[in-house]
Amino acid sequence: MGIYVKRRNLKGIDRQNNVVKFDENARHGKITGSRFLSVLGKDEYTTEFKVACMLARVCFDDTKTKYTMAGDTIEPFMRNYVRDKKDTMLRDILGTEGQIDVEEPISKEVCFYDHFPGDKLFGGMVDGYIDVGGNRYAILEIKTCSDRSMWFEEDGSIKIPEGYYLQASLYAVLSNLEKVVFAVAFLEDKDYEEPEKFVPAEANTLVFMVDKKDMSKEMADAKEWYSKYIDAGMTPPWTDKDADLVEIIATSDTIDDMPNEARRLFKKYIRMVDSDEDTSDLEYNLKSIMSERVTEGVKTLVYKVDGATFSYSAENDRLTFTPDSIQN
Repeated sequence: MGIYVKRRNLKGIDRQNNVVKFDENARHGKITGSRFLSVLGKDEYTTEFKVACMLARVCFDDTKTKYTMAGDTIEPFMRNYVRDKKDTMLRDILGTEGQIDVEEPISKEVCFYDHFPGDKLFGGMVDGYIDVGGNRYAILEIKTCSDRSMWFEEDGSIKIPEGYYLQASLYAVLSNLEKVVFAVAFLEDKDYEEPEKFVPAEANTLVFMVDKKDMSKEMADAKEWYSKYIDAGMTPPWTDKDADLVEIIATSDTIDDMPNEARRLFKKYIRMVDSDEDTSDLEYNLKSIMSERVTEGVKTLVYKVDGATFSYSAENDRLTFTPDSIQN
């Protein structure tokens, strides 16, 4: 788990202008609810530079934390809790006499991590829908939080963190709905350690409905940002916050494709390395193959084949061979 680099779309690292260049004609990712704030420059955790790299599919981040794992575990508990209260609490919130249902979201495996395939720019996955009278009425947005003050004003009235409101409203727009039902679970330390034991109740949850936010400006700004950077094949300039990611891209550049003839040479080296045969000419050819794939600003290239790793240093023209059995 963590950040890993996909070399195929990477064109180079421009350290003079602090940008990463990538293939503007490749297939890029969509602006999801979780990326929306970063694109707007309003996310304190993920920078515009990082989200641009992910949208360009230069890198991926599958880092799991106790917070994200707790959220994934507790989400279905909260959905069932709202469903169990559909004829009492939820009916009062909606103010309707019609039949109420809580719709399960399409699984990520079936929808390929996108509930909005019809939109070319925006996408993502909802936590569910609230149906009234057989029709979708509202987005269901489930959140977990340890800080109750994030959700309440000093006078006790409900407030919605801007990022959550924008994300839910984006999904409401994409779903052609006007309402959002928030279901918030307030967690204690023990809930992050054992989220599977969390039991939703009135004392540790908050469920309410609001109108979606007018998203015309934010969505227009996001489209402009996407055109300026992703369509143009260049990230926004990185800052000091992005130093670690820039280093990962520059030093952990894995080649994920190789012509068949080149692959045969690498496999031949693996067979010969423990023999008494002279491998110097073959090693020279392998270094030439790797050096041809060096892009601007990249220090190290990595190629994995048949249980072995070849690492090429562009700084000193050195090729290192390591069987995976040694790495493990």
